[in-house]
Amino acid sequence: MRPFVALDTATEHVAVAVGDLDDPAAVLASEAFEAPRAANEVLLRAIEEILAQAGIAVGEVAAVACGRGPGSFTGVRIAVATAKGLAHGLRVPLVGFGTSDAVAHRIQQAGLIGVATDAMRGEVYPALFRVDDRGSVARLSRDRVTTPEEAAGEWAALGEELVVTGTGLRKHRAVFERVLGPSAAFAEEPLWAPDGPSLVAAAWSCRDERSLRAIAETDRREAFERAHPQLLLPIYTRLSDAEEAERRRAALPRDPGATGVAGPPEGGGVR
Repeated sequence: MRPFVALDTATEHVAVAVGDLDDPAAVLASEAFEAPRAANEVLLRAIEEILAQAGIAVGEVAAVACGRGPGSFTGVRIAVATAKGLAHGLRVPLVGFGTSDAVAHRIQQAGLIGVATDAMRGEVYPALFRVDDRGSVARLSRDRVTTPEEAAGEWAALGEELVVTGTGLRKHRAVFERVLGPSAAFAEEPLWAPDGPSLVAAAWSCRDERSLRAIAETDRREAFERAHPQLLLPIYTRLSDAEEAERRRAALPRDPGATGVAGPPEGGGVR
């Protein structure tokens, strides 16, 4: 057994889990709970608790997997900073996955899944996925920020039934209901944010040279270099309020990529 820790705080929920690099289906321990504006106070304690539940010492952790967003800027930073510190201190690889991917893995039925995460400012972070008959989740769109009306309109234009989920429904469900009409079903609120098992599933679903699968097949030293903690970047999709204000003053373009932390276009593992 080679345990790894998975964590996410991009929404108002804290989700943590312990998986196994030798068994993609294994969830050794997990916990998920609401912690609005308090993730920085409870995340490390939650990690300690699930490691204890799994009977795993911190020094036995072989990798760390982290939800990179998009979501709350502060929440994303808390998860990424904690994951970087843990992975760097243990000298183990750090891999990333999209928070929306973890939310999509909570829907256990075949078909289209639309994840709409609250982006504040009257906007959402939309992401589209397809679940096949075996339960495999495939991402169909990149991470970005837009209005609920635009996201719902794009999904309606597909002409397919879909399940809509995500924390953006708390404010904007009426928009999605109006635009999508009877083609949409809506997930229950407990499914709008990641939980421990969905973190493990999302971490395993990423496919690139720094994915969990690639790390599991590599010796520890090479894996650490391939997925060094400094290489992981959060997914923001846009500039913060302070950055936008500064760019307006300097007459610079509103390009989130200019910050170096927008993440890859498809929202998967770090390239």
